[in-house]
Amino acid sequence: MAFVKRLEFGNYTLNFGEKKVMLDLFEEVVMPSFHEMKYVRSLKDKGDYFFLDTKLIKLDEVDGEPVLGVSGRIVKNTKLRRDQIFRADGGIIEDRSELETAPSSTFLLVLNNHRLILCKEVPGGPTIQNFQSTSQYCLRESHKLFVKNSVDAAKKLKEKNPSIERVTKIGFYNENPIPMLRITPLADSETLKDYVGRFGHIDKVTIKLMQTNREEIDNDDFWSDFGRRREELNSSAAKVEFTNTKEGLDGDEVYTQAKSASAMGNSEVKLKGYDDQGDSLSGSNDDFRLTVEVEDIPRETVKAAKHKYGQFRHLVQSGVIALPQVAIEVTIKIAELVRRL
Repeated sequence: MAFVKRLEFGNYTLNFGEKKVMLDLFEEVVMPSFHEMKYVRSLKDKGDYFFLDTKLIKLDEVDGEPVLGVSGRIVKNTKLRRDQIFRADGGIIEDRSELETAPSSTFLLVLNNHRLILCKEVPGGPTIQNFQSTSQYCLRESHKLFVKNSVDAAKKLKEKNPSIERVTKIGFYNENPIPMLRITPLADSETLKDYVGRFGHIDKVTIKLMQTNREEIDNDDFWSDFGRRREELNSSAAKVEFTNTKEGLDGDEVYTQAKSASAMGNSEVKLKGYDDQGDSLSGSNDDFRLTVEVEDIPRETVKAAKHKYGQFRHLVQSGVIALPQVAIEVTIKIAELVRRL
């Protein structure tokens, strides 16, 4: 069967402690983390993951405001190994061999709204989970270099001018904490509806509101208030559970609440219960994530990114994907980056 290419979507949530997010250290840490093969994530007996062909590009202009994105390719460089093969005239025989392979996926990270769009170019291409692990590794390595260079530069300034305040590595880390990345798959409301429909009895629904990219959560009043209370308590996450093991939760209401909570990609939704045959059933965001089949997509990464963005805009306009309101500080930072392109 021919390989079918699909676009996958996620919310790229990056925080440096409680006070800083992706764009606050974009030029210092984030963009350098994507530089071509600058950092390589090596896994024993599994291969190397790294980024290629990365570029900061202008994608669009909406209501006079530019839209920026990081386009590129993530590669898994590895070896396929075999120990034995089957021969009709000899059965299973020992035959050790290796074959080099480097499956890849192209990606686009839209900076204005933190949406990640990924497409496997070949079977076995890196997944969104692979992207998260690799990007987290590269971000931490880039952050280490940023801290070292900044502290070294501060020491040289102090040598020239002893009266200025001393900068320590610990103090700098306190001001610029280690980056923490989470990529949450965007939910497809129709897939979610079908998935909830598979439950004959829903025992429990758990919804965890995660730390955001400073977006305004455009959900109903309950979720807006929930997010505000999480921030007031200085908590990185907040969780609410609904349970009814005896009679089961109302399926239609479970769908409504889960759809509302997962629309922005800032919530982790888990369902637990059993199907009509009485078999245990549980699921989370990965089970109802949004994917879109594409017939053709350019090989060149910048053209591929613009193709992805066109599909993304269509999904936004048709109401399949919801976007957060863009904060004024994000608009200002994007404009600054555009001027330096």
